[in-house]
Amino acid sequence: MDFNRKYLTLWTSVAFAVFFCGASPALAQISLGTAQSFGVLAGSTVTNTGSTTVTGNLGVSPGTAVTGFPPGTVTGGTIHLGDAAAAQAQSDVTTAYNAIVGTACTVDLTGQNLGGLTLTPGVYCFSSSAFLTGTLTLNALGNPNALFIFKIGSTLVTASSSTVQVINPGSNCNVFWQVGSSATLGTGTTFVGNILALTSITLTTGANVSGRVLARNGAVTMDTNNVTICGPTSACPIITVNPATLPNGVVGTPYSQTVSAVGGTAPYTFTVSSGALPSGLTLNATTGVISGTPSVAGTFNFTITATDANSCPGSRPYSIVIAGAPACPVITVNPATLPPGVIGTAYSQTISATGGTAPYTFTVSSGSLPNGLTLEATTGIISGTPTTAGQFSFTIKATDANSCPGSRPYSIVIPVVPNCPFITVNPATLPAAVIGTFYSQTISATGGTAPYTFTVSSGALPPGLTLNATTGVISGTPTTAGQFSFTITATDANSCPGSRAYTISIPSAPNCPVISVSPATLPPGVVGVFYSQTVSASGGTPPYSFTVSSGALPPGLTLSATSSTTAAISGTPTAAGPFTFTITATDANGCKGSLVYSSQITNAPPPPPPPPPPGGTVPTLSEWGAILMALLVIAACTFFLAGNGETATSLAAALPSIFFTGAEKVLNWKLLARTAMYVEATIALALVALSANPVDILGALASGLVVAFILHLLIGRARRR
Repeated sequence: MDFNRKYLTLWTSVAFAVFFCGASPALAQISLGTAQSFGVLAGSTVTNTGSTTVTGNLGVSPGTAVTGFPPGTVTGGTIHLGDAAAAQAQSDVTTAYNAIVGTACTVDLTGQNLGGLTLTPGVYCFSSSAFLTGTLTLNALGNPNALFIFKIGSTLVTASSSTVQVINPGSNCNVFWQVGSSATLGTGTTFVGNILALTSITLTTGANVSGRVLARNGAVTMDTNNVTICGPTSACPIITVNPATLPNGVVGTPYSQTVSAVGGTAPYTFTVSSGALPSGLTLNATTGVISGTPSVAGTFNFTITATDANSCPGSRPYSIVIAGAPACPVITVNPATLPPGVIGTAYSQTISATGGTAPYTFTVSSGSLPNGLTLEATTGIISGTPTTAGQFSFTIKATDANSCPGSRPYSIVIPVVPNCPFITVNPATLPAAVIGTFYSQTISATGGTAPYTFTVSSGALPPGLTLNATTGVISGTPTTAGQFSFTITATDANSCPGSRAYTISIPSAPNCPVISVSPATLPPGVVGVFYSQTVSASGGTPPYSFTVSSGALPPGLTLSATSSTTAAISGTPTAAGPFTFTITATDANGCKGSLVYSSQITNAPPPPPPPPPPGGTVPTLSEWGAILMALLVIAACTFFLAGNGETATSLAAALPSIFFTGAEKVLNWKLLARTAMYVEATIALALVALSANPVDILGALASGLVVAFILHLLIGRARRR
């Protein structure tokens, strides 16, 4: 699997996660003994502020001072102030501390920040201080007894909100932190494992530990913390794994040795808790017999853990040298370990061999070197410029002039390039899935520079599911039941990574009926107009829960349950367009039914024109033109009729005469009425033809009367002349 630039995932297969440093003739035994029952143990004092909870015993020895309890509480144990139980526990802590000091290293991480790493079982060493910023993941590779040991020369410090987690499946009890001076856990840190510090241990506000806090000579200081013992809460005896050493073997020659345990309650279970047996050998978990026929020469380091009937463990590291064929001497490849490299910085280390006949030829017999590095076959020089972060495990074989081989497994760490922000992958957990039912969940990332690229950096998704590298959507239809653990890494635009481990549980498919979702289609909606439509389910066992399992509702609409069998899609749409989504109904037994909908939302039609104002509308230009033309026609007709002496019936014929001053200025009412009738009739016909409203007609007729009166005067004057 490729590793993104600037990203360090210590990603090692079991076959090559071995201890690379040589072991001493008598390898140390690791067991907490009676300290197993102590959640907190100090050498001088225990001081607490706030509502701290300690599960298990709390003790101090040789000191006798404990303050802050209450408000702190101790559950599942008692407080031991300088008594015999505390003294014996301190003695057992010292034994375990010295045993870890004597354990050989797997990988040297001096100068590297533990944040963002994924480590496999083994022994990790820091010559000075160790720092954790972010998340450290410990991958047990499916071994529940996997052992993780951290040997720290001076201090251990974690930043605020840092996390240590064990996955796949592993146990918090099998993580040991041997600290050469003091340990400080930052605010809100979530920590796992047994801290064995030479001097003091400080848990700042809100830091929580699943394991034990054991200070040999100094104080333990706490502030609103939770310390919870993992594994057996009662005191475990010291379980001794025997023999102290194992004999060497020869390639092609059958090998058999028995590992046993004493001090606990039989029966015992034996496991290889870190490292790996020589190729061709296996360990019987019940009898403790290591047997088989070695197939590869070399030095192999591993740890065997014996767990008794009460789940109390004891471990011992071993080293077996497998020699080549009988005609060949044992060829030793050196050095025991290789230092880490840095992306973009030239790297050069020389591999050598002894015990055979020079010259030697060097090859990578398994695994692969870090990207950018090469091995020179005749000189044994590993050189180049690393281009990719990660832990790279491989085996180098040296073949002498007589074709006799010797080999040694190595691991080179290429750390994350510094100056990256802390990138958080969300959500914290993923929901369970169901076989045969479509599944969709979105992974997101924050803290870096978008866009992000998403990859499965360890483990594997459930069969049937895939991860979209661009959107972070995990989708598909699961085909296999089980529990699937994996890690998703988000890499930002600057190649800075962030990771989170997930587990998806897929139960066996239930005997489910066919659940129907209705109606078959949804009516369209209109932007800005309230929308409501009921969706129902049938065929299963109520109550049902309704979800939008893929796609999205139109903006402005929501889905909410309205009864045990129905839900409502309601709201006011805010955007037009076609929208496709799937609604899934899940009954009381977890059985599901789905239906895909397509909903069309259209824009609202334009508003109608406003109604005319009271009193009618103003005539248009063409209407006024028609009115004036009608008036001219009337005037012309009137002059014509008056000039020819024609008469017409007048509605006002009976009206009395009105005279102007002077006998010759008599108003002719018949002429006036006749003129008015012609004017009004013509105006009325013109306005009706123009579809004028009643108000316009009445106004025009009134105006016509005035015009008729003026015409009458003109006509009368013309006749007198």
